[in-house]
Amino acid sequence: MAEQKKAPLLKKEEEYVKALEGFIAPEKDQVVLLLDYDGTLAPLTEELSVMPKDTEINIKKLAANEKIFMVVFSGRELSEIKNHLKFPNVTYAGNHGLEVEYPSGKKFKIEMPEELLEKHNKLVAELKEKVVCSGAWVEDKKISVTYHYKGVTDKLKAKLIAEAKGLIQSHGFQLIETPYALEGKPRVNWDKGEGAKMILEKQFDADWAKNLKIIYVGDDTTDEDAIKVLHGIGKTFRVSELPTLKTYANYQIKTVEEVGWLLKAIQANYEKKKKI
Repeated sequence: MAEQKKAPLLKKEEEYVKALEGFIAPEKDQVVLLLDYDGTLAPLTEELSVMPKDTEINIKKLAANEKIFMVVFSGRELSEIKNHLKFPNVTYAGNHGLEVEYPSGKKFKIEMPEELLEKHNKLVAELKEKVVCSGAWVEDKKISVTYHYKGVTDKLKAKLIAEAKGLIQSHGFQLIETPYALEGKPRVNWDKGEGAKMILEKQFDADWAKNLKIIYVGDDTTDEDAIKVLHGIGKTFRVSELPTLKTYANYQIKTVEEVGWLLKAIQANYEKKKKI
């Protein structure tokens, strides 16, 4: 059974190459890239931010490759992430996979229970009203919510954290504590793991796990659900600066910029093919 533990931290470009060594056979393998956006491909900010230039260059190359099926996940609405990136060959998964649009234009959407949506919206509104100040902000992920307090001074931090914890729990959400953030997750059977499985089953078939080479990269506790599902199936990477991080992932990546090294290492497999 999968357990969260300390994963090897990749520190140099050549370590990314080694981590993928022998994993991809460019001429025959169908590769799947499952990539979170905020905090993984681009810095996490209140508004959508741009990717580092090297990341953008390699994303475009990989997305244009017919042997690669690329999915970009976001906790934001589908239209927001799609309109921000505008890459034609990418499958977009908004709201953690509750809304999905394929490059063909085909879409599907899972409706959450109205009662749950109402509880979620009330929690988001109350957090914004009562604990957003002095650099703290609320990330509305539609099915979950994150209260970020990294920029808050030590003088105010304890008071705001205590109040935010109380609000999250009082609305019946599961409280998850992470460095510089509190997450409220609804007590329902839906997460990025379920989203990833559904996308792969619809695009491929029920035997997707046997037939695909899958790479997953994410930075959040919500990504751990997908990483757990893919344990022993693909190569998984968790983005975090936390030195004591415990994860289901195979490897830890420290920064958004270093995610660009991973994408470069993936693309290098196809550059080698061209030279042969």
